[in-house]
Amino acid sequence: MTDLQKDFKLIRYDQQMSKVWDEFVMQSWNGVFLFKRQFMDYHSHKFTDHSLLAYHDNKLKALFPANENSGVLYSHQGLTYGGWITAPRLSTEDLEQFFFLLEIYADENGFDEIQYKLKPTIFDQHLNDTDAWLLWKNNYELWRRDLSFLIDFKNFAGFARDKRYRLNKSSRNNLILEEKGNIVQFMDLVKDNLNKKYNTDPIHTAEEVTLLQSRFPNNIFTITIFQEDEFLGGTLLFVDNDFIHTQYLHFNEKGRNLCAPEFLIDNLMQKYGKTKRYLSFGTSTENNGQNLNSGLASFKEGFGAAGVCHDFYKKRITMEIPY
Repeated sequence: MTDLQKDFKLIRYDQQMSKVWDEFVMQSWNGVFLFKRQFMDYHSHKFTDHSLLAYHDNKLKALFPANENSGVLYSHQGLTYGGWITAPRLSTEDLEQFFFLLEIYADENGFDEIQYKLKPTIFDQHLNDTDAWLLWKNNYELWRRDLSFLIDFKNFAGFARDKRYRLNKSSRNNLILEEKGNIVQFMDLVKDNLNKKYNTDPIHTAEEVTLLQSRFPNNIFTITIFQEDEFLGGTLLFVDNDFIHTQYLHFNEKGRNLCAPEFLIDNLMQKYGKTKRYLSFGTSTENNGQNLNSGLASFKEGFGAAGVCHDFYKKRITMEIPY
């Protein structure tokens, strides 16, 4: 380790640091509410947390949400995306030192590999791809690339012809949007849809969504659609920085026939289009990014959404780090 790097250090997170951690996320350049400990820790029983706090000259400059599993240090597997959370104006040179130190830390603590999960920059408060460049520069391997779809409100391509037709049709169906929807009712529908189509369950249970929404009432919303008193579907909406994100977007057969998806997306665009930049639909790839779910991709593209890459990197730690 060089004399310069001696001014840098990593400390493993423990629960006594939760206030320091959350305060840093709030003032960081690229933090989102998902990185706060009350979100990360709701499923702490499923993961062995190994998050890190990075200091330079005894000042906290970055966080690395992480967990350990079978000799691998992961960007936290309980989060959709991860990577370094950085202080405002953290220099490229300082971030590179933290990458060097991360490899040294991994080697000294018996990890064989680092897996780094990039966060698409559209979710940042300040767009910054520095970590992507440093991953390339330091020989991390791109091993997975998911394709995620979003609408850019400032460069909106417009609905496709069939979506415009369905949106016009929805206006004649007496649909109603409920901004404080019933979580259990909605998640039951999500589970039923996923069971029937993919033989799988949603990532979150209704109890977990209820807990998270109570912890983050300004960031998580259950939006549902009705025709009179009949439930048709909806979305679990995440809101932060310059984006909104449909974590789930599910409807029953009648809701699809009544064009409820088009009604919902149009309403979200009307509500958030002037205050946010992006509407994210999430990924439409499977098998670690190797296969496109063409039906799901086409559904999102019909709203005018375009693809952005969500990248995963890894690096083997197989020898003494010569720094």
